[in-house]
Amino acid sequence: MVAAPVTFTTHMDAEAWLAVEREKYFEKPETWSTPKTRLKEAQRAEAAARLPSFREYAESWIRNRRSSKGEPLRPTTRDKYMSNLRVHIFPEFGDTPLNEITRQAVRAWYDTLETGPAARADSYSTLRAILNTAVVDDELLARNPAYIRGAGVKSVYKKLRPATLDELAVMVEAMPERRRLLLLLATWCALRSGELRELRRSDVILGVDDDTFGSVSVGRGVVRPQTGEPEPGRRTETIVGDPKTPAGVRVVSIPGALIPVVRSHLDEHVAAGPDSLLFSSERDHSKHLSESTLNGRAAVLDPEGNIQKSGFGWREARRVAGREDLDLHDLRHTGASMAGEEGASIAELMHRLGHSTQDRDRELARKLSARAEKATRTPKPRMA
Repeated sequence: MVAAPVTFTTHMDAEAWLAVEREKYFEKPETWSTPKTRLKEAQRAEAAARLPSFREYAESWIRNRRSSKGEPLRPTTRDKYMSNLRVHIFPEFGDTPLNEITRQAVRAWYDTLETGPAARADSYSTLRAILNTAVVDDELLARNPAYIRGAGVKSVYKKLRPATLDELAVMVEAMPERRRLLLLLATWCALRSGELRELRRSDVILGVDDDTFGSVSVGRGVVRPQTGEPEPGRRTETIVGDPKTPAGVRVVSIPGALIPVVRSHLDEHVAAGPDSLLFSSERDHSKHLSESTLNGRAAVLDPEGNIQKSGFGWREARRVAGREDLDLHDLRHTGASMAGEEGASIAELMHRLGHSTQDRDRELARKLSARAEKATRTPKPRMA
């Protein structure tokens, strides 16, 4: 007995359907199947023909993506892609099958994206890269629907004004004492936040009883990527990785005027042992200083300028100095702007901060005079 796919309202309709099925059976009995089986096969074929949703494809793309060197994506790169997807792209295209994303839809999304120019360009570039793989590598699409001329170009550039010596002095003094050296190394050794937070005692080489020689080895950096949706209250894993390029592995000279400050920091704020972090978590010196703790927050002021909520860290230090436009990374350019008179600038800054004795000042003045003169004649190496 064969069950009909529907219940017929009249005996005549049922007989007509049965006659059609008999005809199909006698024409090709070896390939005939029941209506229920044929319906399931049609549904499976329809599902197979349907392309995956953008979310499904994008998540697979992230897992399998390789760099130009054939290596898996770096955690920070993967985190950046996932952030663009979660915040800006999935809300619009996440559940849309790939073949239903149109150029008109992409343009409408781009035009109404509520974010800054840089984030808009990054999000568009992420969308285009994923869809381009669907076109070129997987041949799922005939053409890339993400095609807006110039949309992936970051056309807004930050016009940087380096900090003055007075501003830098205010910012350093506003930092907690155990963090002040971090700002000084960021300025005159051109180190990045992740590089600074991964520095260990063994990375610092100082001359014995000699304040004219010192260097720091840079070969690692710390990041705290966030891939996927974090669980409430759960911190993401800290990852220490190599620099993006071979040029990032380097040995950087420490200006002579900073060496006494480095010695003092090592004595007062760094645990014993070669692997001890120069800038660690206050609660656990074996753990890295987090970027959020380093950045802190700026104080909240009322309309009269009175502090309603206190601030701390880098953001508060730059607020006090009136330079809330500066990123920590920008201190590299401040140091470069003073390169010609590096020794004199640092000596003056140290004096303002009260880090030198009068006897040491006189000795440093003699040594720094020669260093400053040499600095004006020697080309400064480019920042990595």
